[in-house]
Amino acid sequence: MLRTIVFICGAALMALELVAARLLAPVLGNSIFVWGAVISVVMIALSIGYWLGGQLADRYRPAHLLAPLIAAGGLATVIAPTIAQPTLMAVSGLDPRIGALIASAVIFFVPSILLATVSPLAVRLAADSGLERIGRSAGGLYAVSTAGSVVGTLATSFWLIPVLSLEPLVVAVGFTLAGCSLLALVLTRSSEAAASAVEEGAGVAGQLGSIARPALATLGLAVAGLAVGGVVLAGGVSVQAKNTEGETVLLRQDSQYHRITVTEAGGIRHLRFDASNQSAILLADGYTSKIRYPNYLDLAIALKPDARRVLVLGLGGGAVTKRWWRDYPDMTIDTVEIDPAVVDVARRYFALPTDPRLRVFNEDARRFVKRASGTYDIVIVDCYYSDSIPAHLTTSEFFGEVKERLAPDGVVAYNVIGAVKGDDSRLFRSVYRTVLEQFGREWVFGIGLAEDGAVREPRNIIVLATDSALSNQTLLARIRSRVGGRVKVAGFPDFADDMYTSTPAMADVPVLTDAYAPTDSLIKVMP
Repeated sequence: MLRTIVFICGAALMALELVAARLLAPVLGNSIFVWGAVISVVMIALSIGYWLGGQLADRYRPAHLLAPLIAAGGLATVIAPTIAQPTLMAVSGLDPRIGALIASAVIFFVPSILLATVSPLAVRLAADSGLERIGRSAGGLYAVSTAGSVVGTLATSFWLIPVLSLEPLVVAVGFTLAGCSLLALVLTRSSEAAASAVEEGAGVAGQLGSIARPALATLGLAVAGLAVGGVVLAGGVSVQAKNTEGETVLLRQDSQYHRITVTEAGGIRHLRFDASNQSAILLADGYTSKIRYPNYLDLAIALKPDARRVLVLGLGGGAVTKRWWRDYPDMTIDTVEIDPAVVDVARRYFALPTDPRLRVFNEDARRFVKRASGTYDIVIVDCYYSDSIPAHLTTSEFFGEVKERLAPDGVVAYNVIGAVKGDDSRLFRSVYRTVLEQFGREWVFGIGLAEDGAVREPRNIIVLATDSALSNQTLLARIRSRVGGRVKVAGFPDFADDMYTSTPAMADVPVLTDAYAPTDSLIKVMP
């Protein structure tokens, strides 16, 4: 029974650690800073919990402490969703590193400490059966705890997060701990009976009296946990009809990769992944993007006017995919999206069409590029978020693989966020330098750059890369003529004015490789 309890607590602790990062993501993003903060806070809590558990085990009867501490851990766990939103709002304006550390500590520090006390208490209980086996007992308990952690990690990441929303999942962990505390009470009763058997004059009344206080404490904490968890499940902290921007919330769903949110306001439907705004489509026609950068990706056609086969890496709400499908009936568009939940959302909420010219593949973008057959005239890389970037899609090796999939004079168009100059331009300049390892030329278009001229202000930047020897003058002429009238995007001729004609500085930024791609440290998070 003791090993079962240790196993459950180990699984619960790792489930909480995984859920913690996902719970922070809608406000603080899904960057390596968030994961680093969560892991660090949990490790600090483990250190304190192990020390505290050892102190308690030597001063008091561990059989009397085990059940109440597990029940307290369950209560602290179900409380976490109720304090998450106000905590995240309070730290949202801070540096993402500091904000993630504070939020992780406020929300998950206490339950992690309480669960960490279980292992030393269990070792002390095992020692009561004889010191001659303490080494094997301790080793066995820590092995069981680790096994529980493995099961908790796999179950949470592979199955539970995609099936359950985060708040119900946290409550489920708390309820599991409440049940585990009742199991620990049975162990307390058995341990007390064994201890009483060797004490003269100890009877049933003495046994019951000695376990009364831990039993009452355990039951009280467990009932409180169930009550708070019930409030959470009943909707006490559920998604509101309106979000903080005043938008109507149509969907909130947790997938294996994101917290997906669909909202609507003012005739515009929005798609967000965690804290990143992915799509904003005008409902009146279902194709017009209210986010500007997808329109600029049509600039690739100015470099490859005869393009017929296009690959789009990253779907989102389908702003690029479905408009290209509509605007260019002679094209076939293949789109790759790693998250099947995103494809479902794009079809249900953003009217992504089903058509032989428009194919969607559920796969990692790089794996698809490696195994794809044939060539593409244009490859659009739209997998970069404002707060996190799949590093393996930024490297020289990746762009080399993309180049192998391109037809002669084919074009890569990628969207990156940052300034074109200054400290906030490091990510843009690093990716720019990296792509030049594979292609002979790049053209840079800063969205709205001609309007404000603020070269040091972060913005979406569209970069075109190719081996074509086309001149700037010819490219600009094609843009201003809408590529002979082929491009229908509103305001397209004016995009020529946003070309950044200076050569970005590259000496102080790295070439990104599979061995070294510090993208998170290069990111400028946009408000």
